[in-house]
This record gives sequence, structure tokens and C-alpha cells, in this order.
Amino acid sequence: MSKPQAFNFGDDSVATAYDNVLVKILFEPWANRLIEENEPWEGKRVLDLATGTGIVAQLLADKVGSDGKIVGTDINPEMLSLARKRCAGLIPEEMFIECPAHPLEIESNSIDFVVCQQGFQFFPNKKAAAQEIFRVLCDGGKIFATTWKPVSECQLFGKICEALETIGELEMSEMMRVPFDFMPGSELLAHFETAGFVNLQLSQQEQDLILDGVVKDRIEVAYSTPIAPKLRALSEEKQARFRNNFKELLNELSDDGLTMGRMVSNVLSAEKPD
Repeated sequence: MSKPQAFNFGDDSVATAYDNVLVKILFEPWANRLIEENEPWEGKRVLDLATGTGIVAQLLADKVGSDGKIVGTDINPEMLSLARKRCAGLIPEEMFIECPAHPLEIESNSIDFVVCQQGFQFFPNKKAAAQEIFRVLCDGGKIFATTWKPVSECQLFGKICEALETIGELEMSEMMRVPFDFMPGSELLAHFETAGFVNLQLSQQEQDLILDGVVKDRIEVAYSTPIAPKLRALSEEKQARFRNNFKELLNELSDDGLTMGRMVSNVLSAEKPD
């Protein structure tokens, strides 16, 4: 299966909506879990790779303490701008670096931990990205990377795809699948094994996606994804059909108006040999 056109994060409205909604209901809960399950962080030099709007960096800032350091990298300037604002007073602005995953503008052997939450699947050259992570880590350093399972297991996004398909927007549905359907756990593992990592472990985690009062209408979640500009470009009639179909499909997941199905993620950890 060929990979469809990628998301476009290079839009201020996309970055802001993503930060206001998806980070709060999705990425922050998962970041807290990743951080808590891999403590201690105190005194560590941490690279938050594909930092996005900086939620992982923000949550780690207190954990590493005054003897530690957080560096955040991302290729997207709109996302980085929000990351700097989010972490103002916690992490110096210059610690957020605009660069791709390959090559990383980070010194070799200078990082203790690399965290990459839901970013690795977007890298165009994943083999080179894994090699760059290996390069910047010190001996004995660790990588923690997470990638979503397919939309069949990440139920909210599966329903977005279904709703799009019912109105004939197959190309947009394929775009929505990009973060989910093209990064199997076996491939994720293979990239880091090939790069020279040892003690590789791949696990699967899942939890409910709960709105918890963050948004007033569940439809806002669909309009907070990077396909939102394309959604808004549809005719009013087609958007209305999408919204109605999406809400009906969501009712299959939950009738409490807050729970929006399960999310399932691969979680990889690996070490650079001493």
C-alpha cells in the first residue's frame, strides 16, 4: 500500500487547534504516562525529538531539575513557536531548534535520553533518523519512541475515516490514516536494531480518549486535526453530512458524550551500547 499525501502542519490555524484540543485530550495524557513509566529523569540531558507544541518538554522540565537539560527539535516553525510559548520560563527559547530528524543539529554523544512521542512515523528517512538518534546519544543512552497502531485500533480516528468515506472523500480519509496505518511495530523495531541499538523492547499500550470538558462539541476534535483546512474547504452541505455521520459513528463508541473510544500505541525502548 502506497503512502498517501502527508499532513500539512505548516499552518498557524492547524498548529493552534492541534495545541488547544488534541494536545490536551490526547498527547498530554500519553506524555504523562510515558514520563512516569520511565523515571527517574533528574539530571538527564533529554532530546524531545519532534517536540511539536512542546508538551513532553514542558512536563519534563521539572523532572530533569537544574542539573538536567531539555532540547526540543521540530521541522515545523509554527509548532516550535507554540512550544517556546508553552515552555517560557521553564526552558530557554534557544533550546528549541528548527531542524529535521536527519540531520539533527545536535552534538554527537551529548544526550542521555531521546523521547519521540508520535513523531517517528512522519520522518521521510526513518533509517537515517534512527542512525541520527544513535549518534547524538551518549554510550548507554536510551531512546523512547511511540507510534500509533492502525485506525482500526485507534477508534476515534477510525470513525473520522469512516465519516469521510461515507461522503466520498477517500483521499482525505487516506491522509487521516498517515500517522496510524504505515508504521507497524516490526518496522519500528527493525530501524533501531539496524542502527545498532541493543536491549530493544516493544510493548503495546492502550487507554480511553476522554474529552473531560476540553471541548463543547465532539466535532471539534475532527476539526483540530491537520486535515481541518481541507474539511473547511468542503461545501457547507458536504461538511454537514460529514458532521452528522461522524456524530452517529461516535455514538457507537460511547453514549456518555465524553469517551471517544480506545487509543492503542506501540512503545519502543532501546539503548546505545556502553
